[in-house]
Amino acid sequence: MPELRYNRLNDLWVIISKERAKRPHDYPVEWRKEVDNIEKCPFEPGRESMTPPEIFAVREEGTQPNTPGWKVRVIPNKYPALRPDEPFYRESEDIHDKMGGFGYHEVIIDTPDHYRHIHDFTVGEIFLIFSVYRERMRKLYQNKNIYYVQIFKNHGREAGKSLYHSHSQLVALPRIPKRINTQIKQCREYYREKERCLLCDEIRYEIKEQIRIVYENKSFVVYTPFASAFPFEMKIIPKEHSSDFVQSSDECLTELAEAVFVAVRKLDRLFENPPFNMILHTSPPVRDIPSDPNYFYGIEKIFHWYVEILPRMAIHAGFELGTEFFINPTPPEEAAKYLREKKIEEG
Repeated sequence: MPELRYNRLNDLWVIISKERAKRPHDYPVEWRKEVDNIEKCPFEPGRESMTPPEIFAVREEGTQPNTPGWKVRVIPNKYPALRPDEPFYRESEDIHDKMGGFGYHEVIIDTPDHYRHIHDFTVGEIFLIFSVYRERMRKLYQNKNIYYVQIFKNHGREAGKSLYHSHSQLVALPRIPKRINTQIKQCREYYREKERCLLCDEIRYEIKEQIRIVYENKSFVVYTPFASAFPFEMKIIPKEHSSDFVQSSDECLTELAEAVFVAVRKLDRLFENPPFNMILHTSPPVRDIPSDPNYFYGIEKIFHWYVEILPRMAIHAGFELGTEFFINPTPPEEAAKYLREKKIEEG
């Protein structure tokens, strides 16, 4: 029978449709036909002049900016959603509120190799990507008008990827987004009731039960959440409480890279290069919020950062858009079993 499950962190309900239960071979395979044209790719080494000048890069020693020799390269998005040269303002027109288009929109080119994707990367290469995320967030948070930096990776056309060459994106926002607001609210309410972190309790429960665990190492655990909105959704989260990804040490990022390596490689071996979104969620920097002076009170105790991987095999359509109920045709317990059993080579 179907079952409704509550996602406490995001304050939404998910329908686990057991009658529709889909196994890995039941999902379509159109994404495997993704095509590319390396001859027109602006992210190739030697074509640095085809992109805006780089902002930051991890490079081989002795190489110059905007030349080959980079391992990870950060550039402004050529078609940005927000721009740093736009004014920062807030105003109203009767009942309608608006803000200036101030912000930053950057592209992080993960690798110089056109044909390698994150499931092909080594643990060391994934570490480099996350260290660049950390560096860019540290830098952008020096601007007091940046309230949140959202980092995400779209893999595959169905997940919103517009260029074949592997890359991530960063959008620095002039306000805290709704989902993070919701998570802070939910975490605060849980802490007031239990005097414990919501996600710390979730981790303890999952490790005790083991039925949704995909992988764990010394510092991180990977599991399919109890109320997964997406089939084969995974959460990658530090075992020890930590609210701010930006404060992560190199040792922590190495353990994170290993966990991400296992998660994306298992997903790839199970579905042969499926589309997915990988999203980093962390606490926002402390800012002045006149409408709620206590907004950041105790945030280091209540919030717990994590990475999520959302495979895009199921289409969310009118029902989901109309109700914000999500239908998941693969129970997370079954998804975890398939992922656990899928063997991968070492990284």
